[in-house]
Amino acid sequence: MNGPADDRLVVCIDLRHELAEVMDPVSLDERFREAMRDAHVRSADVSRVLVIDTVGSLLEHHAAYERLCSNALVSTLLCLAVGPLPGPDGRVLDLPSQLRPPMAATLWVGDVRGIGWRPGQGRSLSLTDADIAADDITGLEPLIDLLKVAEVFDETVSTLGELPSAVASPALRLLVHEVPEEDLMRTELQAMNECVSLPDDLRTGSAPGGVLDVLAGYTSPDELALEDCLPENSLLRQAHWRCMERLGEANDRLNRLAGWRGLVAPAAPLAALGESVRGVGHALADYRDAIEQTFEWADGRAGLDADGRDHLTHMGIQLPHVPGTRPEEVGAELRERVSVRLQRRRPLPEIVSWLRDFAERSVPAGSAAQLDRLRLICPDTLLDTLVDPPPPSLDGRLVRAGTWSAVAALTAAASPLGIWGALLTLVLLAAGAIRTAGSPAEVPRVTVGALLGIWLTGSAAGLALHAVGIPVWAGVPLLALAFLAAALAVGALWATALSRWRVDSGLAEAAEAGERLGEVLDRGVLRHWLLADARAGASDQAKALAHLVQAVCTTLMEFAGQLGRRARPTWDGPPRNSRTGPAGGRGGRTQAVEYVGQAGLALQTTLAGDMADLVAEVLAPYWEVVLRDPSSAAGLPVVARTDELMRVFQQHLAQVGTTPTPPFASASSGRPDPATLVGVDLRRIVDVLRPDGRDDALQLCSPDQLRMLDRAPASARGFGFVPHAMQGAFWKAVADASGSGRAPGDRPRPEGTPPGDGWAADRSPDQAALPEIVWTTSGRFAGLLRLVPLSIGAVRTVWPEEADMTGSPRQAPSPPSASHAPGETG
Repeated sequence: MNGPADDRLVVCIDLRHELAEVMDPVSLDERFREAMRDAHVRSADVSRVLVIDTVGSLLEHHAAYERLCSNALVSTLLCLAVGPLPGPDGRVLDLPSQLRPPMAATLWVGDVRGIGWRPGQGRSLSLTDADIAADDITGLEPLIDLLKVAEVFDETVSTLGELPSAVASPALRLLVHEVPEEDLMRTELQAMNECVSLPDDLRTGSAPGGVLDVLAGYTSPDELALEDCLPENSLLRQAHWRCMERLGEANDRLNRLAGWRGLVAPAAPLAALGESVRGVGHALADYRDAIEQTFEWADGRAGLDADGRDHLTHMGIQLPHVPGTRPEEVGAELRERVSVRLQRRRPLPEIVSWLRDFAERSVPAGSAAQLDRLRLICPDTLLDTLVDPPPPSLDGRLVRAGTWSAVAALTAAASPLGIWGALLTLVLLAAGAIRTAGSPAEVPRVTVGALLGIWLTGSAAGLALHAVGIPVWAGVPLLALAFLAAALAVGALWATALSRWRVDSGLAEAAEAGERLGEVLDRGVLRHWLLADARAGASDQAKALAHLVQAVCTTLMEFAGQLGRRARPTWDGPPRNSRTGPAGGRGGRTQAVEYVGQAGLALQTTLAGDMADLVAEVLAPYWEVVLRDPSSAAGLPVVARTDELMRVFQQHLAQVGTTPTPPFASASSGRPDPATLVGVDLRRIVDVLRPDGRDDALQLCSPDQLRMLDRAPASARGFGFVPHAMQGAFWKAVADASGSGRAPGDRPRPEGTPPGDGWAADRSPDQAALPEIVWTTSGRFAGLLRLVPLSIGAVRTVWPEEADMTGSPRQAPSPPSASHAPGETG
């Protein structure tokens, strides 16, 4: 029959309470809009109207029916008339003239408690009891909910139009796919806690790649090099190279002076070296001051202002655009990452934690915060030392010099000169020490004592060898070796002093400071200036989004607490009687209505997905606003919208069940069908629609009112209704039940017929086995609706001029003749 509906809405009007609204055109239009608001739709087809009335008030409401039928919005009207027939005999149903086909049709419910009867059955009726009055309309709530399904409404009106006077008595066998209320609340709480609870496997890190990782400092821009931002002709880069050039000159001069040429050269080269070192100090100070000034002027802690950009331009620093860092691009990336996490059903606290972590990592620290680091790298004491370096000095590191001194003293004393040779080496060592220190007074006493002790030791050993006797031919080589060793000892003293002076003058530290200052400058360009605006904006956007998501999470936690307090008495209380209400109640059962369903993992998973979709729907109107102006996040009505959508969700669960997708949720082909979602056994639905199961339908009349019905078996009309989402699984269950392994609808489809249009159901090859089936968008209901026409003469159409002030006919109608099935009596 029908496929899924989209905007069809059945408006239910109870004339017992809404007569005044119907008679007022303005109030009637508002009633239609109120129905749309209850259904949470902004546009809908409201041409279907279900009117609830009592039999005794039908004629009194003649003007109301005329008002409804003449309304331009109404195209079809179905009247549900409840109660016994008036009059002493109670054998004629008087209907207002407007309740005629093709626009209107009527269902007469003589007794809401119903009886167990089927067309063609004579006696052996089944009497039922639901602890309510025969005309208590509250007992018809399941039937009213069923008739509010657009597909069932249309099929009912169409079928009634084929019956005499478009009037029938309904018989109902209804399966309501609902989870017991306490189980549904428990499952909903579990799904909600899954959404708002902090998980054990908290994931806050950013995934590799993407501009967000660049802004958070995980990676560097791939398409940009430092040379693009800090060219060689920039003032800062030139200052760096001047510093490096001065360092190179000073080191070259120092290396040249460290050899024999420096030892025997006059004092002028040493003075030139001092000037070179002072030049290094001035160049390094200029380099550090230029970086400091730039860091102060272009801080970038809250993005770069005009003055900061002007100063950077003056210093020759260029800030090209980094692809993907415009505010709208960063905002789109943040939105995508949050949406992906919602789609993956990650808990809201994890999303908030990730956003806050990203905001903290991406917020610019500001280049001004690096000033202290510049001072640590290049302190003032270093610059002072470079500008006024101390003279070279001797220290205690005399390993090489002492070794050669000992060799010189030993060989000189062992030579033919003896003690005089040793004294000559002592004079040479003293001269070398004085030349290195600059004056006798500058030679450290420790150095003097160490050299003297080494000389005495070597001399004593040499004199001992001399006393033993040295060959004559060895005298000249020993003297030559002695003088060479003395020269090497003096050279070692000079080289050691200059090596020490490289440290004392600050040259070694200046080279390291220059390189580290360059690294700080490079980092400032890439981390503080190039991405200053993008990082500040991204941090603000992430903080704003974190505020929104946290507001939603807090609201859901409060709602979960309220739901838990409301559900706790149900869980802790005694078991409820299965007969919970006039129609069986959720979880209860009557002859006509059976509530089936149980909570499981599929339901919990689906509800968790609905909660994620609810969060996405809450945030949907605010993405552009908060990403464009993060400061507006605090003023957005996120809490109110979350409350509103949660009320919509609760109404949706209460009115249409868990199977249909909520209005705010994304329509997903992966949503389980009703049988899987609430644990419905499809074989039960098949059993209800099979011939032997159709006999269990409850006829909504009293035993005495059977005389008003056409009881011939061929006169009744009926159809089954099954959720469209169950179509494939239903036909499989039918095939399994029949043992054929092949569903009735499992055959070639006519060319051009769209899938899911109900063709297979309408053209089932075994019409005797199954009734005509209507596929409904609602996932709550499955079952059978049988329409039994009234007997000939049992319906009388009353025109307005035929009714008196009380709504009673002027003439009493003659008793109708009841139609009986063959073999029936009575």
